[in-house]
Amino acid sequence: MDYNAPNTRQRIAARRLARQGRPVEGGSQVRPDVRRATLDWLRSGRLPSLLIFLASVGTLAYLLTAGRYSVQQVTVEGADALKADQVIAVSGILGQSIWFVGTAETEARLRMNPYIESARVHLALPDRAVIQVVERRPEVRWQAGSIQYLVDGRGQVIAAAQEPAKPDVLVIIDRTTPELKPGDQIDIDALNLTRALALRLPIELALTPAQIGWDFGIGVYVRSTTGQTIIFGQNSQLDRKLAVLNALLKDKTPFTYIDLRPSNPFYQNDQRPAVTSRPQP
Repeated sequence: MDYNAPNTRQRIAARRLARQGRPVEGGSQVRPDVRRATLDWLRSGRLPSLLIFLASVGTLAYLLTAGRYSVQQVTVEGADALKADQVIAVSGILGQSIWFVGTAETEARLRMNPYIESARVHLALPDRAVIQVVERRPEVRWQAGSIQYLVDGRGQVIAAAQEPAKPDVLVIIDRTTPELKPGDQIDIDALNLTRALALRLPIELALTPAQIGWDFGIGVYVRSTTGQTIIFGQNSQLDRKLAVLNALLKDKTPFTYIDLRPSNPFYQNDQRPAVTSRPQP
């Protein structure tokens, strides 16, 4: 082959231009074949980048939608007047994607509840949440005889009060104990129950107690502004007792005395014989 021949030189030049992807003189254009273009694209690193991007998008979509990452286990700490399931219901986070739970918004929603003074929410992957609440606890004075005593949260007597109680202070009338002294221990169950009643009765039953008292024989009792006496006894089964009382109040059933302690509570109106209550709600 004569490499110096004009036609031969033109063919060689055309092949060289085709390999480089450049137009051939004379208006024709030779493009690299598909295989060569693919190899060039692979060498550029674009395919690995695309694969990494697609894998990242898939992983993110899985994390955001997988049921494994929705809040399924909620632990409530610090609740006393409220039950744990009530706190969880107020928070509204059960079943939500853990990625979309706003702790600040949830805490603000919890603080709107009249029982809750402050709240903190902690999340833990993949599906756990811890809600810590501090309930509103009215200041308590325990009155024995004519003297009101200051007591702490554990029910221990601190000292005799030197000033009259303010309107927002909870005063518990003790009909059994003649007097107390600093260091004496108050019935802690009675203290917890009176605090719960002071919070729940006005909100849940629209009943503001005129007096909350304690007696060694019957436990905690409440007197309404209309002179009704309501015996609660101890803190156990408080929800049931409130449900029975609420049913009577909604039906406007007349009574002057009701004992909520038995499984079948009874009530009476003035001096009439005691009446067994209707089936419990």
